Amino acid sequence: MIQRRRKLGLIVLVVATVAAWLAVMIWLAFQPHRDDGNLGLDDETGPGAAAITNVLEDHGIAVRPAQSMTQLQSELDRNPDATVLIHDKYHAMDSASYERLQDLDSLIPPDQRVYAGVSERQRQFLLDGVETTMPLGFEEHLEVEATCQLEAAREAGDISNIRHGVVLTDDAYGCFSVVDEATDATAYAFAHSGDGSVIFADWRMLSNSGLHDNGTATLATWSLGRSDTVIWFQPNFQFDPDPDGQLSPVQLPDWVRMGIVWAVIVTGIYLFYRGRRTGPVITEPLPAEVPAAETTVGRGRLYARAKHHHHAMTTLQRASLARLARLLQLGPRTPDDTVLAETAKQLGMPLQQIQALYTPPRDRLSSAQFVTWSKQLHDLEATVRHRYSTPSKESS
Repeated sequence: MIQRRRKLGLIVLVVATVAAWLAVMIWLAFQPHRDDGNLGLDDETGPGAAAITNVLEDHGIAVRPAQSMTQLQSELDRNPDATVLIHDKYHAMDSASYERLQDLDSLIPPDQRVYAGVSERQRQFLLDGVETTMPLGFEEHLEVEATCQLEAAREAGDISNIRHGVVLTDDAYGCFSVVDEATDATAYAFAHSGDGSVIFADWRMLSNSGLHDNGTATLATWSLGRSDTVIWFQPNFQFDPDPDGQLSPVQLPDWVRMGIVWAVIVTGIYLFYRGRRTGPVITEPLPAEVPAAETTVGRGRLYARAKHHHHAMTTLQRASLARLARLLQLGPRTPDDTVLAETAKQLGMPLQQIQALYTPPRDRLSSAQFVTWSKQLHDLEATVRHRYSTPSKESS
């Protein structure tokens, strides 16, 4: 009884440990990532954003990462006036449904948005005042225009290393312009939409390398320092899959995929535990063990008692042909005529004589005839066996 309780306690301990580990993994999976890739909050490489986030935090502005709609909603509930930086790092909006983008548009007030780059889907469903995004090649240095109406841009003075611009409508304001000579269109590196959204046409303007030794740092601090909290929203909708969007094979949340893996592992451990051997192997004797020779003898006695010499002779002929093929090193599927022809050739006997021995009897056989015929088959096999087992003079 005590041993049984110990086993039950061990099982409960293992299950509790696995459940606690899974709970921790699920909790970690729900936490948004801070440190990896483009505009990663703690990434100190060129594409990262550790520089601007450190500056903001030094001035008492909290920077909170968010990747799912649930995380974004939670952060906005705690900080309704927070500035929301939108950077489509994972291109999640390209496959998001119209309903998902409409929910996002209604969730974030326009005057609290800061766009780090503008994708086509953002332009269509989230942003007013932008006609298109235009690649600029590489603009090494841009000066602010005298007619610029944006105070942050006038304070910045100049920016550098710009690769994209936005073409604006009449109700938007932009600075740091570049004119495309082919289309005569004017693109702006920094802009404000008519409803108050801030637009960085190139997300690299907010990266560590983009803030180096130019006025982009001024633009970033002016745009992101308007409230005491910045929500760094890089959408990755795998945490709350979109039923109306374009499904992908990897749209399951990380915690679900990890849970499936560990469910398989735990099930395997449980099956191993339940199927383990806890004692010596128990053997059980068979009801009866009949040797093959005894079975053959018994069958012969049945034939003899019933005087079925015809069936017995046919069986002996088939078995003798199989043994002859093996002695003559012929294949198991060699036709009977080929076996008999090879036997006659090796023994120098007439083929008709050997064929007569292996032709099934037509008339009823007596016991004496059966014994004589059987002895002839045995003698023929013995002759072939002796011929193939005795070494020749050449080999000696």
